[in-house]
Amino acid sequence: MDEFFRLFDQFLLAFYLFGYAIVLGVPVARIFRRVGVNPWLSILAIVPFVNLFGLWLFAFSSWPSDSTDQQEAPWSEADKEKFRQLMRQQ
Repeated sequence: MDEFFRLFDQFLLAFYLFGYAIVLGVPVARIFRRVGVNPWLSILAIVPFVNLFGLWLFAFSSWPSDSTDQQEAPWSEADKEKFRQLMRQQ
């Protein structure tokens, strides 16, 4: 009977770990796919402490929206005049 309970405990542990991997891995893979990172790296999100390091690395890496290459175009004289008119109306 002890053998049965030991096998049952191992089954529950395997089921829990598989569920943990699915619940954590699927959303991380979708996020990675959206930002252009290989979704297979979501496997590393399952490993304790590696996931925390990866989260910090991911959070502080450069993002396309942070690029300084795209500068706003300077205002033309027509834009400036339109802005002045709008400000006078308020």
